Amino acid sequence: MRQHLLLLSLATVSALYGAEGVFELGKVAVSDSIDGSGSTTTVIDAQEIQDHERKTVVEALNLLPGTTIQNFGARNEQMIMIRGFDVKHAPLFIDGIPISVPYDGYVDFSRFTTFDLSEIEVSKGLASPLLGANTFAGAINLVTKKPSKEFEGEVGAGFFSGNGRTEYINLGTNQGSYYIQASASKTQRDTYPLSDDFTPVRTVNEDGGDRNNAYATDKKLNLKVGYTPNGTDEYAINYIRQSADKGVPPDVATDLTQRGFWQWRYWDKQSLYFLSKTDFGNWYLKSRVFYDQFQNSLAIYTNNGLYDTFAYGGVGNPSWYDEYTKGSSIESGVKLTSDNTLKMALHYKIDDHQEGGDNQAAVYEMKDTISSLGIEDTHTFSDALKLTVGASYDKEKIDIAQNTQYGKSNTSYYNDGSGVSQNTTTGYTTDQEFSHGDTSSFNPMIKLDGKIDDSLTWYGGISGKSRIPSIKDRYSFKFNTFVPNPALDVEKTINYEVGGTKSVGTASFSGALFYADVSDYIQSAYIPLWYKKNPATYTQQQQLQNVGKVTQKGFELSAVYAPIESLSLEGSYTYLKMTNELDESQKITDVPKEKFIATVAYTPIENFTWFTTYEYNSERYASVGTTGTAPNTKNIYDTTGCVSVWNTKATLRATKAVSFDFGINNIFDRNYYYSYGYPEAGRSVFGNVRYKF
Repeated sequence: MRQHLLLLSLATVSALYGAEGVFELGKVAVSDSIDGSGSTTTVIDAQEIQDHERKTVVEALNLLPGTTIQNFGARNEQMIMIRGFDVKHAPLFIDGIPISVPYDGYVDFSRFTTFDLSEIEVSKGLASPLLGANTFAGAINLVTKKPSKEFEGEVGAGFFSGNGRTEYINLGTNQGSYYIQASASKTQRDTYPLSDDFTPVRTVNEDGGDRNNAYATDKKLNLKVGYTPNGTDEYAINYIRQSADKGVPPDVATDLTQRGFWQWRYWDKQSLYFLSKTDFGNWYLKSRVFYDQFQNSLAIYTNNGLYDTFAYGGVGNPSWYDEYTKGSSIESGVKLTSDNTLKMALHYKIDDHQEGGDNQAAVYEMKDTISSLGIEDTHTFSDALKLTVGASYDKEKIDIAQNTQYGKSNTSYYNDGSGVSQNTTTGYTTDQEFSHGDTSSFNPMIKLDGKIDDSLTWYGGISGKSRIPSIKDRYSFKFNTFVPNPALDVEKTINYEVGGTKSVGTASFSGALFYADVSDYIQSAYIPLWYKKNPATYTQQQQLQNVGKVTQKGFELSAVYAPIESLSLEGSYTYLKMTNELDESQKITDVPKEKFIATVAYTPIENFTWFTTYEYNSERYASVGTTGTAPNTKNIYDTTGCVSVWNTKATLRATKAVSFDFGINNIFDRNYYYSYGYPEAGRSVFGNVRYKF
């Protein structure tokens, strides 16, 4: 059953504004549960996102059980992990369109703002095989807005600490047979404040106060036109343009070496897509056709944060990426009998990556094609029992894999670390094109959904899932510390999960117990090969290989309770244990064992609501160095410490159309970390004004 707990918790405030128009054509949650919703899908809506002051997708998703923030501090990128697995294992979609960075598979979730969203869908371990490839741990889908009235809109502006400013506008019209939606937003900050408890260690990197090199600007435009000739059919064209630039605050740890001082000169995305649904009575047909482009440019500096001298003498620096994804998908469902429905989906996409740099003539290209065929059959035995079985077949074909070391001078690989025996047979410097390591996988699923009575539902199932390695996994040299592995195969997991929901009076509860057995997990391993580049230094190389075996086990609990009309309490707890079964001394990093988040919403008088939220994450491991001699090198670990943060916000609805917010994040000014060496913001204040019509 779709977990409505988060949606119900703030119903008193949502009722003041009315429900947002949800773009049903953009949803991907498969209706497979006993009540017609998705049993392993959680949904968070626009009102909940706004009430919690979540300006970015990563902030919004952090409200949900089973999700945790993953910061790549060295790149100033934020992602969401689903039950300990990153975005490469749980891809991001917008209106069902895959949104990725084709080369490395990572997407910076903090660049995606929430002002134009109607809801966010999160599918977890037993996600439908109809969703396509790489749903190893689930999938995340951002559903944009759709107007529901003849003329409607919202205009807002706000401020936040760090000289931050936000402006946005949503306008829409629905004329019955057609609709138009337009959204635009801009968020900008110069810095963010550090906690007074932060103690400077490397003052050249960070001396406290305002965080160094922490500026960011995000602009977004979203345009949609739709045609609805009748009550069942719909056709829409959508265009989204994002433009951003950002600094990368340097690390502040004593035992990490700053690799460089980074600034992203631009981070731009464009998406153009067509969606349709046609109903033929006993069967339907959905289609998606899309083109998604990503471009960025990274400048690396060397001179202790002054940001005026390029590293590498400016050769190939700043560097740039130019990537695109294009493809299509078709989904069809047919009601075979009154009790049985069969669905099929075919997905096809092409990922293309090109890279280069200033003062560098060479441009390198990598390209692959990914396809997925999914089938799902649902049989309803009764109003209280439903069985879903299905499977998908995913395939990747490498089309282009150019060697980024080809043509570079003073680059050599040796069989030992003394430089005596040179290896000339590896092809890492002599082959212009790497071999094409194609992969495929078969992913079955079976799931039961049941209902004991109107207040109690349950589900349980088993699914096989896989994750195709990214182009970067296969072919990246990672600053000359790794060598490519074209033969890298898919990661595989078997997911087991049971769960359910229970309502008791004005209280609602949900829970899930899950276990995953992961094989062929991609991990790094040292190999007998040393890299040399003048001046003479020798670095033993690593390579990504399918050598890992990992288990994931845990549970999620959520509850909502409204003892009186003016008071709502909600909370969720996640317990998660990830284990490297081949060597437990090698920790799984960035995964807290426990997460708890709770919110109180209180409306003491009409048109005034006070929110207070508490978030707790237990400590997480981070790799901070190595010990021993390769290939017997072991990682050295430290922990980030726990996260314990209080936020508060007051909302005043001055008129039917105008509202004001004021709040404080990190009330007690805690110094905390999601990523080792990269402190989060201290106490921050914000304010907003909104006009809805």
